[in-house]
Amino acid sequence: MAGPLSRNLVARGEKHGPLWIALFHLVWIQLLAAIPFGLFFGTLSGAKWHSYVDAYIASLFFGFPISLSIMTLERWILPRFVGDEGPAGRRMMLRISLYTIAGLVGAFTGALALRFTIAPHFLGSWPEVASIAMFTLLFMGLFLGIAMSTVYYRKALDRAGTERELQLARRIQRSFLLSDFPRRPRIEVYAVNVSSKEVSGDFYDVVPVGEHSSVFVIADVSGKGVPAALLSSMLQGLVRVQAGTTVSPAAAMKLLNALACQREATGQFATLFLAVIEEPTMTLRYSNAGHNPPVLLRRNERRLLETGGVVLGISPEAIYEEASLQLEAGDRLVLYTDGVTEAANAHDDMLGEDRLYAMLEGLPPGLEARTIVERVLEGVNEFLGEREAGDDITVMALRVLEPTAARALGPAPSDGELAPSPLD
Repeated sequence: MAGPLSRNLVARGEKHGPLWIALFHLVWIQLLAAIPFGLFFGTLSGAKWHSYVDAYIASLFFGFPISLSIMTLERWILPRFVGDEGPAGRRMMLRISLYTIAGLVGAFTGALALRFTIAPHFLGSWPEVASIAMFTLLFMGLFLGIAMSTVYYRKALDRAGTERELQLARRIQRSFLLSDFPRRPRIEVYAVNVSSKEVSGDFYDVVPVGEHSSVFVIADVSGKGVPAALLSSMLQGLVRVQAGTTVSPAAAMKLLNALACQREATGQFATLFLAVIEEPTMTLRYSNAGHNPPVLLRRNERRLLETGGVVLGISPEAIYEEASLQLEAGDRLVLYTDGVTEAANAHDDMLGEDRLYAMLEGLPPGLEARTIVERVLEGVNEFLGEREAGDDITVMALRVLEPTAARALGPAPSDGELAPSPLD
């Protein structure tokens, strides 16, 4: 009776093969599926040899019509009348109802076949009719429950496997993000990335170039999750590869854009800010590819670093400009992604640039780079309240040290060597 609900009972839909193959499967599976039902009903009928034989034959009479009814439902009715649109709960209830109706139609078709062949007195009373209906509903409910439990169990296993893979991907991605920052004579730097999902589309990096220069970069890839993380990792790798040969930030940006545009069209793009600081002259040269403009705080002055061009990955013909400025002792440069300014509280108000600028200008001028980053994150969390951030948040802070403070830190490490931040 419940044979059609067994796994692989019939091919589901025409995409699973020709009809004759489905019918062949139906025959041999029903011959096997009728055995446990024959044992069950044979035991109820007296546990005699002939009882088991009669019960097995009766199970075949019920099993074949039910199987045909279910096969008809799955191959021709469900695909046409129950699509993938609409509420999932409603679609599930409709499927359960149709399976139940199909089971009852098949069961009573089998009962009538028994009555007009080998059991002319079958269905001779209303109790027998009610028994057929109750046993059909009982076994249909039992096997539908088993089938649903199996589906949910497999989905849970798949979800757990996906979560483990994402956690591994996050650990790998985290290993690419610096936690110990290069020690430079005149520059103190610190950065943090807070992902809204298991993997992030943001990244930051600091790449020492020789003894006196460093490349600083922060980027935000459109979208979330694994696709954004893959493009983010690719861009970070490209930045590191070309850091040692960077002629200018604008040239580096043009190359990054050309490589991003060579990818198969996915609709993704990235905003990126890249700067080179040459410490002997404390000159900062930068180019901004559509990224949130970093904020330079100097005494009572606020300056936004906006010069550059369009976002990466849109047009291979894009042209990027660069600008330069002279850094002074006490300057603070704060770089961030739009997860900061677009953080929305319970009233759907976004933090916005104005609140961020006011927050930064309210910071004491002598704060260390790590403290600046921590204060920004605290301000964002305070604004969010009980609400979680809807996007990745990345904040980087650079502070220009006084020459005396630089000497107190000791000599800079050799080319490319990473040393723990003096704030650790």
